[in-house]
Amino acid sequence: MEYNLLMSSSINDVEILQAALVGLQHQASEIDTKMAEIRARIGGGQPSSAPQSSGPAGKRVLSAAARRRMAAAQRKRWAAYRKHDEAPAPARKAAPAKPAGKKRKLSAAGKKRIAEANQKRWAAFRAAQAASAKKAAPAKKTVRTKKKSRKPIARKSTVPQAPRTAAPPAEQTTTA
Repeated sequence: MEYNLLMSSSINDVEILQAALVGLQHQASEIDTKMAEIRARIGGGQPSSAPQSSGPAGKRVLSAAARRRMAAAQRKRWAAYRKHDEAPAPARKAAPAKPAGKKRKLSAAGKKRIAEANQKRWAAFRAAQAASAKKAAPAKKTVRTKKKSRKPIARKSTVPQAPRTAAPPAEQTTTA
C-alpha cells in the first residue's frame, strides 16, 4: 500500500514539474518579445550588440607582429623538443634520398622465381608440421575386444495393433 502511495506521488511530482516547465518557457518567450520591443525603441529597430546566438564567429585577425611572435615561440618550443629528444640517443643518420624516377616493374622470370621459392617454402613448412604431428601422437596399441552383438531391441510401436485373441497368463497381467 505504501508503495502505491509513493508511486502516485512521484507521478504527480513529475506532472507538476512538467507543467511548471511549460509555464516558465511561456514566460521566457513573453519576456524575450518585450525585450525585443524595448531594443527596437532604443536602437531604432537595430538588434543590440549582445550575443544572441552561439553561431559561428567571424575569422580572427592577428597583426603581422603577433604572428611573428607566435612563430618565434613555436620555433623555440620545437628546438627545445628536438634537443631533449636527441640528447640520449646517438646521432641518427638520414637515409640517402632516392631520386624520383620511373616505377620499376618485375619481369616474368623474376615473378616465376619468387613463385617457385614460395612453393618450396610452403612445402618445407607443411613437411615440418606433418613431422611434428607424427612425433606428438605416439603409436597406440590396438587391443582387440570382442564385438558386442547387436540384437534388435523390441520397441513399443505407435501403430495400433489388432486385439489379442488369447488372454495373457494370470501372473503377468499388466495394464497398458
